[in-house]
Amino acid sequence: MLERIGLPITFVLLWSSAFVAAKSGVVYATPFAFLAVRFAIVAAIFASVGTAVYIWHKARKKPAKTSPKLTLRAISGSACVGILLHGFYLGCSFYAMANGLGAALTALIVSTQPLLTTALAILLFGEKPHAIQWLGIAIGFCGVIVVLSPSLGSSAPTLSLIASILALIAITGGTLLQKKIGHQVGLLHSNVIQASAATLFFLVLINTIEAPHIDWTPNFIGALAWQVLVVSTGAYIILMILIKRDSVAATTSLLFLVPPTTALIANVWLAEPLTPTTVAGFFMASAGVFLVTRFAVQAKS
Repeated sequence: MLERIGLPITFVLLWSSAFVAAKSGVVYATPFAFLAVRFAIVAAIFASVGTAVYIWHKARKKPAKTSPKLTLRAISGSACVGILLHGFYLGCSFYAMANGLGAALTALIVSTQPLLTTALAILLFGEKPHAIQWLGIAIGFCGVIVVLSPSLGSSAPTLSLIASILALIAITGGTLLQKKIGHQVGLLHSNVIQASAATLFFLVLINTIEAPHIDWTPNFIGALAWQVLVVSTGAYIILMILIKRDSVAATTSLLFLVPPTTALIANVWLAEPLTPTTVAGFFMASAGVFLVTRFAVQAKS
């Protein structure tokens, strides 16, 4: 019971903290350069852990845990997940915010993902959410709107708006693809593959459409360390576990809690105002997520 509650709560807290760290980091670096360095380090960490585990098992003359055999199809599928979830989703989101689209509006667009994901999951995986889950999604979406409504602008740059919509499509497609192929690649291998694919993706971008720049200040290094160790390592592993364990609708509905939780974290660390409207939206989003996750097991049947 503690695991079923603890993992989602931890994921929401860690995933939400990414926005605060990103806000600090992009002041000192261009978005794609920041992400390229981030995922190069993440790939190196997971590769080192994998090597250490292999050496440890070999030294003890003990066979490693059986994991799915890596095939070209499995590797390419996992790489596609990495490009979608790390490359397009984060790349498009960062690009949108760096080019005039407000963080609130970007978050609002991306937070509609559960609606799209749930609909596609019905078609692709035969998931059958209960009517009360649809009610939960609607309440959660309304909660996000309530939280973000005070800061939503009346206009937005067209290219940035398109980028945020592409981010929504990318995280939806990446989540569904991971749900479909997650069993084909072990968790450690998949993280190495996905982070490496994302690194190559961003290297292409900084050599084609971005003039990369990084100012290696202590603040940037702190933001980078948080993104690598807490978000890309901790939160992403939890996300993969949740996708594999729960229904797609239940897992992605947790993203409804990200904007309100980000507002709470920003209030503590950045002294951003927290209004009664924000608090009300937070509880609405929480109620929506409860309704979706509470009936996740029944929805699978």
